[in-house]
Amino acid sequence: MAREIRSVEDVLRLLDGMVAPGISTGGWDGFYADRDVPFSVDKPDENLVSWVSQGLISPGRALDVGCGPGRNARWLAEQGFEVDAVDMSSTAIAWARERTPAGASVTFHCGNVFETPLRGGYDLVYDSGCFHHLAPHRRLSYVALLRRALVPGGHFGLVAFGDGGSAMSDSEVYAQGSLGGGLAYSAVELRDIFAEFDVVEQRVMAEQPEDSALFGKSFLRTALFRARASRARDARATVLRGLLRAYDHRRELLDALWASADLESAQAAVERVLDVSEPQARAVLDLQLRRLTPWQRELLREELDQLDG
Repeated sequence: MAREIRSVEDVLRLLDGMVAPGISTGGWDGFYADRDVPFSVDKPDENLVSWVSQGLISPGRALDVGCGPGRNARWLAEQGFEVDAVDMSSTAIAWARERTPAGASVTFHCGNVFETPLRGGYDLVYDSGCFHHLAPHRRLSYVALLRRALVPGGHFGLVAFGDGGSAMSDSEVYAQGSLGGGLAYSAVELRDIFAEFDVVEQRVMAEQPEDSALFGKSFLRTALFRARASRARDARATVLRGLLRAYDHRRELLDALWASADLESAQAAVERVLDVSEPQARAVLDLQLRRLTPWQRELLREELDQLDG
C-alpha cells in the first residue's frame, strides 16, 4: 500500500480528488467545450463596474481568480488595470486569449491558482464564480492566497452563489463526495470566512436584463473586502525579524541548507536552525540568504524600526 502523505499539501490534494476532482484533472474543459455556458457572455459583472465607478477600487494590479473566458479581466484592463488572470481550464484560457485584443494589459495563466507562480503585490483580487466551487478544506488555502497576494489596503471582490447554490453542510460534502454543483454562502458566512478583512460592501447581485451591457444574476451574492493595513504591517515586521535573525546565524544556516535535498527540507532547516515561523522561513529562502550583505541588513533594520516605532 502506498504511503503518499508527506505534507499538509499532500492531504489537501488527496481531499481535492475525493470531493472536487476537477481541481486536479482539468474537468472544467468539458464545461467550456461548447461555449454555450451561463458566464460566456462578454459582459463585466455589474457589481465590479459599480465598485470602479464609485471609486471604491482604483486602477492598479489585479488578479482574476477563475477567469473563465476572461470577460472581467478584459474589462479591468480597459479601465487601466494590469491584470493576471488564472483558470485551470485550458479550453477557457484559449477562448480568453482568442477574445482579448493584442496589446491588452492581461496575462492569462492556465493552472490551479494555488500552484500557479504569481507575482503578488495586487491591489485587487477578483473572483467571479470560483470560490463556491472550492471544497471546504480549500477555504484555508484561499484565505492564505489572499494574504500573500494583496497589498496593504488592497481589495478582494467576490461573486458567489447565494440562493442559487447548494445548502449542503461541510460534513455532507465529504460524506457524499460532492459539492452539489457549488456551495451557497450567506452574508454571515462570507463575513466569518473572511473575518480578517474589512467588509466594504456586501449585497445580492442586481439582476440584469438580456440587453444590458452588464452581467447580473440575483441568485448570486457579491462582496467587497479590504485588507487591513495593520495586519500587513505586523506580518512584514515578523518577516523582517526572521531575516535579521537569519543574517546573525548565516554560517550555521548555510551549512544546514547545503545539506537539504529539496525546498521543503530547506524550509524545515530554516525553521529548525532559526526557531522561526513558516512565513519567516519562506522569506529567508526567497531573499537568497547568501546575497544578504551588511548594508542590506541595515536597510532591513531601519524598516523594522519604522514599523515598530
